[in-house]
Amino acid sequence: MFKIKSPGTIAPPVGAYSHGIEIPANARWLSIAGQAGIRPDGSLPESFEDQHDQVWQNTLAILSAAGMGPENIVHLNVYSTDPAGLKFLGIHRKKYLPAGYLPTSTWVVVSGLANPKWLVEMEALAAKVD
Repeated sequence: MFKIKSPGTIAPPVGAYSHGIEIPANARWLSIAGQAGIRPDGSLPESFEDQHDQVWQNTLAILSAAGMGPENIVHLNVYSTDPAGLKFLGIHRKKYLPAGYLPTSTWVVVSGLANPKWLVEMEALAAKVD
């Protein structure tokens, strides 16, 4: 359904992502607001790894509510207060994304998020042809 666009005329991606993804004209889109690692009961894990894992679980729940899954994610923006948190990116992508599927992605290190207890936040774009 999606066409990966990583032309040989530019350097290859420096990580587990694609430079571009082409979406068919008849796809419906889902924009997912930045998800923090807040559990359904309102609690917040203390560790970066656990918050990042919960971010993925929240994102997948929103996808499911729209009749979509992780294979429909076309772009991720991740905002991290800890540069060392990047080590969990690959772990969670392998856990939650289909094998070999690499959406476009941006990882940004920031000095803080809306709540000082949040260590990571992720927003996503998804698309699906019904």
